[in-house]
Amino acid sequence: MKQQRKNMRLFLVDANVFIAAIKNPDKKARSLDLIIELVENENISLVGNDLLLLEFGKYSEKFRSETASHLLKRLKDKIKLVDVKEDSIKISRKYIPKAEVVDIIHAATCIQVGSIMITNDKHFDKISQNHIIEVWNISTAIENLLGK
Repeated sequence: MKQQRKNMRLFLVDANVFIAAIKNPDKKARSLDLIIELVENENISLVGNDLLLLEFGKYSEKFRSETASHLLKRLKDKIKLVDVKEDSIKISRKYIPKAEVVDIIHAATCIQVGSIMITNDKHFDKISQNHIIEVWNISTAIENLLGK
């Protein structure tokens, strides 16, 4: 059991990854393959917060499809919700624009649990460049988790 935990990888999937996977479900997108890998791989744990799940729900409605509904359910089943603490939020606020409240909470979630953020959102560049959290863009996540 300890060996399994040692090999466990922890990720927070930002809403833009979800959007990329569901926006055009008929188009074979690697972002869809990425999310499927994240939810099916037993050596990967996903974390999030209530705001992230609200975002996923909003975009699932906006880009309504069978794929969107299925992925939303799979993500909700796998994501462990984190009760984000004020200390983590204070750190996150130093690096994320104040108007981006949701992004502040997502980054704070990563700080609190030590997860890697997967996102194409440039609001996370500064916090990543300062090595507060590790951030992978979608292409990097696909390359690291699915190969080329």
